[in-house]
Amino acid sequence: MSNLSLPQELMEALQCLRPVFHACSWESFLYLITGLLLGQAQPGIVRASLCAPQGYNWRRMHDLLRRNAWSGIGLMVALTGMVLATLYPDGFPTHLFWVVDPTYLEKMHAQAIEGVMTHRRPHPKAGQGRNLKGHGVVLIAHLYRQSTHRMKTFLLGGLLYLKQATFVELSGQLVNALPVPEGVHNVLVTDRGLTSLKLAKAILKQGAYCLGRVKANACFYLPATEADYKGRGRRPTYGDKFRADAAPKQAMQQVEMLVPIDGKLKEGIISRGAFLRKGFPHPIDLICVEVAGLSPWLLMLTDPTLDTEEAVYAYYGRSQVEVAIAESKALGLDQYRGRRQAGIQRWPMIIGVVHSLLQLIAVGALKLTLPAQNWSWYRKETTVGSIQRRLFQLIQRVHFLDLFRRKRKDGKMDKAA
Repeated sequence: MSNLSLPQELMEALQCLRPVFHACSWESFLYLITGLLLGQAQPGIVRASLCAPQGYNWRRMHDLLRRNAWSGIGLMVALTGMVLATLYPDGFPTHLFWVVDPTYLEKMHAQAIEGVMTHRRPHPKAGQGRNLKGHGVVLIAHLYRQSTHRMKTFLLGGLLYLKQATFVELSGQLVNALPVPEGVHNVLVTDRGLTSLKLAKAILKQGAYCLGRVKANACFYLPATEADYKGRGRRPTYGDKFRADAAPKQAMQQVEMLVPIDGKLKEGIISRGAFLRKGFPHPIDLICVEVAGLSPWLLMLTDPTLDTEEAVYAYYGRSQVEVAIAESKALGLDQYRGRRQAGIQRWPMIIGVVHSLLQLIAVGALKLTLPAQNWSWYRKETTVGSIQRRLFQLIQRVHFLDLFRRKRKDGKMDKAA
């Protein structure tokens, strides 16, 4: 075993991932996860060999990602099962929420690295160009409702964009690969860039539903009435056509409720109605969220059983995936320096394991006693970064305590001899 061993609670959680690996790769996987959890392997995966015994060959770290036979999708499936079993030990709620979002891993000085392309920079800052050079990745996460108005995301994995499939198609592949539980309504929450009928139809095969923001010019239809029938031929299915921002209010139910905006609750008017869209076999609910002084949210929902208030809070909680992406990059998502495509594709799955373990400890689902951080300038100790620093303090304290006891015992033995 490694010189820096993980706590027993983490080792028991990691045992759920054991069937994905064979014996040789499982040993290297444990060392790599230990290095990433402690922050030692963020600059490079070779530094994870510092957590291994002295005779361990550091080249096996690269072989784990490039050559060893294990499935990245299989790891994501096993991780999803472990996260769901830990979060919901007493049974699943009526609705489970998932979220997908693309991100870019900039590697401006990359040479001879597979998968590197030029992408449009989504949010350029001062001094940055319009384009970036790097990898495009579609990430999927589980959206967990910690309380009524508080959501947390658990990063599960991602797929590399290689121009062989669009971001929408990759999102559908990720959702269809998830081991979603039966008897539960699984809702995928997306933003405007990914919300489309193509994605809604792709995940419908898995029995999942879509909740996402649509553009203002998205076309909806009223159901056809008797006046639309001309007296001959097949009766029409679609009636009057309208844009999403010009939906007929008389065909929608309106309620007043508090809407979460930038961490605050503001009074708003919610309108909801069931309409049709060409190419989708079922009616689609259009939800219009209007708050004074802000442009309205236009949400498309394919699950008629989801409550309006729950749908609004679920879409607002979608922004937590941006926090999870920033946390995963701090854990080393964009620091992998391998050149081969196999290792690049597997790396988001490895980071998903690390982020989910730290997030499970942060929300209290995985019980682990950690030392206090004791920062006077930052009191919050339940973020992913704080949990990582506290875990490092715990393992460092246990490691040096064992080392001190071992040296003291050796000294007594030498003295007795």
